[in-house]
Amino acid sequence: MKCISLLGSLLLLLSVVMAQQTYTVSLDLKNVSNDKVKVVVNTPEVKENKITYIIPSVIPGSYSQKDYGRFISNFKAYDAKGKKLKTKRQGKNLFVIEKAKKLDRLEYFVDDTWDVEKEDNYIFQPGGTNINANSNFVINHFGFYGYLEGYKMLPYTLNVQKPTHLLAATSLPVTHQSPEQDVVQASDFVRLADAPIMYSRPDTASFRTGNTIVSVAVHSETGMVQADSINEMIKPLATALTNFFGGMPVDRYQFIMYFPKMGNTTVTRYGGYGALEHSYSSMYFLPEQTGDDLKSMVLDVASHEFLHILTPLNVHSEEIEYFDFKDPKLSQHLWLYEGVTEYFSHLVQLQEGLKTYEAFQKEMMDKMRSASEYEDVSFTEMSRRIIEPEYQEMYSNVYQKGALIGFLLDIRLKELSNGQMGLRELMLNLSKQYGPNKPFKDDELIDVIVASTYPEIRQFFDDYVIGNKPLPYAEYYNKIGWAYADQKEGTKLTFGEFRLGFEKEKKFFWIAEPMDNRFGLEKYDILYAVNGEPLTEENIYQLIKPLIEVEGKDTVELAYLRQNELHKKTFTPEEERVELKFVVEDNPGALPMQQQLRQRLLLKAPGDL
Repeated sequence: MKCISLLGSLLLLLSVVMAQQTYTVSLDLKNVSNDKVKVVVNTPEVKENKITYIIPSVIPGSYSQKDYGRFISNFKAYDAKGKKLKTKRQGKNLFVIEKAKKLDRLEYFVDDTWDVEKEDNYIFQPGGTNINANSNFVINHFGFYGYLEGYKMLPYTLNVQKPTHLLAATSLPVTHQSPEQDVVQASDFVRLADAPIMYSRPDTASFRTGNTIVSVAVHSETGMVQADSINEMIKPLATALTNFFGGMPVDRYQFIMYFPKMGNTTVTRYGGYGALEHSYSSMYFLPEQTGDDLKSMVLDVASHEFLHILTPLNVHSEEIEYFDFKDPKLSQHLWLYEGVTEYFSHLVQLQEGLKTYEAFQKEMMDKMRSASEYEDVSFTEMSRRIIEPEYQEMYSNVYQKGALIGFLLDIRLKELSNGQMGLRELMLNLSKQYGPNKPFKDDELIDVIVASTYPEIRQFFDDYVIGNKPLPYAEYYNKIGWAYADQKEGTKLTFGEFRLGFEKEKKFFWIAEPMDNRFGLEKYDILYAVNGEPLTEENIYQLIKPLIEVEGKDTVELAYLRQNELHKKTFTPEEERVELKFVVEDNPGALPMQQQLRQRLLLKAPGDL
């Protein structure tokens, strides 16, 4: 009996020690004041006399200086008896705590990033935070709490007090203790930061693809977009990816989607639309739309983010696996993480019939035109230094030239293997070699790729990824029977050009600059309706888009006021001769071997899963 009692005491002591080596965070989403949330962090025991609490400055997947610490206020530290400890703020993101061996808890307030007053260093919405009392909370954890230096890899437990009508959407396990309290757990800060939460009124849907459960949560400000419709859009994409991978490499995936209303609002006046990937989820900030415009937007963005389950989840470097939120060391392989992912996002849609061959070809032309606006630099050097001002402005090029690097690399691999091995097969092999818990050494990846493919591939990397030579469009496109021209005379359909102004008080749109328009519009005309639908702040982009991006010869009816008199006119777009740049088209004289390589590259081969 004594031995059992002693063992019981030891187990009790052990459980107390273990409990102390965790972070327990309390978030109060019920009592929000001035768009601020109170955070209480019960900290693990520390050995140091002085310690630093770190709020991230940079996060994985979003390569710019964020400085989330600037949204923290009224920071205080206490010992177990409730006595205040001395603290000092160091820069924007660090809080130094004296007598840290006595530290028991931290308390402070967090302001959200979405509705700041100035544009300076605005945080892209999918990587930011939203605090809208009783309606919506977007919790990217690195915007709410951090970790004590040297104690990043300890477990986290979140106790969330929240309004009863709001539901959590996240890839993390959530225990509903009561209608007003959730408990969320993560193994460490890295895993926590990789799994955002959105609290909103329930609008969810889910489906299964293979062995993977895919969930969708939607918050639409006006209710225009619903989870069921997004669910139906994503289903064929998920099936396409299952085919592409030969089975999904994750057992679950969560889409978290916030749709703001159109127009210049508090949460849309700065930043931009888009998404941010995570290992088992992705966060979206996309404008409310309907019909084909919504479907096209969702598919293009979701396919990219969904594909990140291949890289960086299953293929990533030590810099990502052991990410330093204080002083980040960045990987040199953005061409892989973002470029290859972007290329695959269009290739998958093409192969599964979600995108036409012509649309894919146009996408590659658009990327060449966009990439031409940037200086040719070493992509590996740019990646390593992407948060430096000199290179930060080049970041968007990872989705342009980065995707083209992936496309040309795929062509070269297919050529060398006689169509048997392409970029997909390479990436799937790398994912088997590494996987989610085994990172590669950053300086060794290209050597690994060369060793597992062909010696000739090294020259491609030396010239176009490590080096700064312009991509060899003409040479490579010729391999697949595409004719390429730097410049070519062509035509486009157009209604001409005009610029709109907006009267905020009376809420109407007026012609600020007629320019070269075929509508006969004059300065100060009030544009009232397009095809019978009155213009509003919410629908302006949707109604004006067919006038700017003319895709066919359909007529358009405009209604406008001139000197208080209503005019209605119908117009047909006209052809205009233009000088086109970076043009590709099928070469009618392509040889059978070129056509065969194109087919093996772009079309799903017979016998594919």
